[in-house]
Amino acid sequence: MRARPATSVAILALASAACFAGYDSRWGEAKRAKQRAAAESAPSAITAAADDGGAASAAGQRTFRVRVHTTDHFLSQTIDAPKQIASLVDDANAVLQPTFKLRLEVDRIQPWSRDADDDLDASLAALRQEDGADGADLVVGMLGALPRQSDSFHEVGMAPILGKHLVVRAASRLGEHDAIDQAFSELSEEDRARLLARKRRHRAEAVFLHELGHTLGAIHENDVRSVMHSAYDSKMAGFGGGAVALMRIALDGTDPKTVARAQLDLLRGATSSDWVARDRDDEIARLTAVVGPPPAAGVAGSAGSATASAPQDPTTPPELHGDDLERYRNALSWIHYSRVAQAYQTAKPLFTAYPDALAVQDLRCQLAALRYLDKDTLKAECASYVRLSNAADARGR
Repeated sequence: MRARPATSVAILALASAACFAGYDSRWGEAKRAKQRAAAESAPSAITAAADDGGAASAAGQRTFRVRVHTTDHFLSQTIDAPKQIASLVDDANAVLQPTFKLRLEVDRIQPWSRDADDDLDASLAALRQEDGADGADLVVGMLGALPRQSDSFHEVGMAPILGKHLVVRAASRLGEHDAIDQAFSELSEEDRARLLARKRRHRAEAVFLHELGHTLGAIHENDVRSVMHSAYDSKMAGFGGGAVALMRIALDGTDPKTVARAQLDLLRGATSSDWVARDRDDEIARLTAVVGPPPAAGVAGSAGSATASAPQDPTTPPELHGDDLERYRNALSWIHYSRVAQAYQTAKPLFTAYPDALAVQDLRCQLAALRYLDKDTLKAECASYVRLSNAADARGR
């Protein structure tokens, strides 16, 4: 091979030196810094609770049938909505199956003709009215995203405690795409798109699990890493221990009073710092109303009382007969299946027809608590029950 002329070698060496001298190492360091910042801003993975003996087994698995309603606003903000919903349910199942032996299965996705979805209270009420959850264990309403940024769960989703309905907003967030482009401009377009997708997926999963937690009795927790924290955070990583315990009670319970009593014992006896103090106090008050006062000494069925008699079947109040007794039993069945609206409409005629029937007024007070009425209305609905219960206590003394 012919040797390269010395002048050519010299020119190449000078050119290489010039290129190296012109390289600014600060640009490379800035890019690496942006990459580190992007990695730090990426959300945490949401995982199942640590195995404490409650890990799922094939024999213990249960399935919740889920019916989904989607508004036009949600569909306009969600590319390939059925695929996104399926992905959300898969993400949720990766947490629910190992932790609670629970699997969600989408039964049907259908359009929801709701024009305005900016009011979560009204949207949840409309969903409950339009779909009574017949044949479904969970009814989900998918709404459009807020026209502004918010991390409050009260603004991005809603569900009643121990209910069967929840509403959640689309995972898109105003200005998030532009913010990522500006903050991480040194990253490739593909990397920025991947970061945006991870953020939206984490937020969608956290909001959905948060509201699902409410339907199974979980309340807000203080730990920001828990999906039951009151405000969304990208570092949320799963359900806290308190939420897991409350939800397992709801899933294992056989009737509302049994669940209420067990959850009440847990909230009273566990470390209070686990939960937001106000939410814990409110839930204790609600559960206390559901459970009702303990039976007074000397009342029928109490041991050692001279006046004690055989306990009555709680499903057959002596005052009720025929159609009214059947109505009362049907209302109890609706409560058993967490269909509070149907239970209330079924039992409502009994409340005025039997003002002095303790069992009827007890049911009235329970339903008032389950409907989350304001304090004054709850007090009015429970007034007859309190009167009759106090009278029974007085007779027993």
